[in-house]
Amino acid sequence: MPYRIHLLLPLLAVALLSGCMKSTSLTVLQPAQFKVPDHIAKVAVVDRSKPSNGWSNVLEGLFTGEAIGQDRQSRAEAVRGLTDALQRTPRFRVISTGIEMEGSKAGGSLPTPLPWAEVERICADYAADAVVCIESFDSDNNASARRRENRQKNKDGSITTKVDYVSDMRTGVRMGWRFYDPKAKIIFDEVVTDEYLQNTATGSTERAAISNLPSQVSVTRKVSFIVGQEYGMRIAPVFVQITRQYYPKAKGFKSQMAQATRFAQGGDWDRAAEIWKKIELTATDNPKAAGRAAYNMAIVAEVKGNLDIALEWAEKSWTKYGNKKARTYIEMIRQRQNDARKVEYQMNKKV
Repeated sequence: MPYRIHLLLPLLAVALLSGCMKSTSLTVLQPAQFKVPDHIAKVAVVDRSKPSNGWSNVLEGLFTGEAIGQDRQSRAEAVRGLTDALQRTPRFRVISTGIEMEGSKAGGSLPTPLPWAEVERICADYAADAVVCIESFDSDNNASARRRENRQKNKDGSITTKVDYVSDMRTGVRMGWRFYDPKAKIIFDEVVTDEYLQNTATGSTERAAISNLPSQVSVTRKVSFIVGQEYGMRIAPVFVQITRQYYPKAKGFKSQMAQATRFAQGGDWDRAAEIWKKIELTATDNPKAAGRAAYNMAIVAEVKGNLDIALEWAEKSWTKYGNKKARTYIEMIRQRQNDARKVEYQMNKKV
């Protein structure tokens, strides 16, 4: 069964939303969904999703409105997305071979697996230990428009009805993947991913509303690239950017918090921490300020890579001072600790 990829929800890029807070970002190693065998240190990427029944694919494109060459361009974007993700992993090296092979008859289902002799030949040609293949690819676009009426009451009491049109376009991409391990003679991973993206536009006529939609070719390529990235993150620990927010203000400590914020924005977290720690110690009659300072100390610890200390400060901010944001942050740190253990297991002592 296909599994759905959530394109717009990066697993670790969760920010604590508040208009009064400042942001910082840090790079973390996000775990894969499973551990790749230790003997795999170099992976070759192959596009095996070229439809073997070309005329059938062309006819399908005529009925679905796909542009000529759309799927081929999108397959290339999927390979590029996969390669982009795997270039951000220290777990193994990746080689984009440029190999394009025929796969399923119409691109919608997985073909018979590659013979092991073919997998071994690719590995030998590229000095690789394994092969990742896009085994099938299919896309479709559906666009429609609907009439919309907006009734407005004028100053004189009369009613004016304005009419426009709203168009919707659903762009779907389905891809099949296999991860071949020739040493063990097993297909280490086999999955079909199924994803779509919805776009809307408006216009004064039905035709105008549809024409205002983005190019279906560009949208399909965008979805394909992101799904390729997501598969790379499925099979390898990948470096990603996450966002954290901290308090720049606290009542009663305006100048101190402002100075600490300047230090933090300049990357001098040690000097910022000196101020926040002092505030937490001295604000005995101001639990709100102390809680914010303790929360900021947790951010400092995470930025510096000490999750245990970050958790201690976050728990203090919540349990001692009642900072509600710290309660959410505690769960985020615990998730990062769990992720760190997974990464250590998956990395085969490479970092």
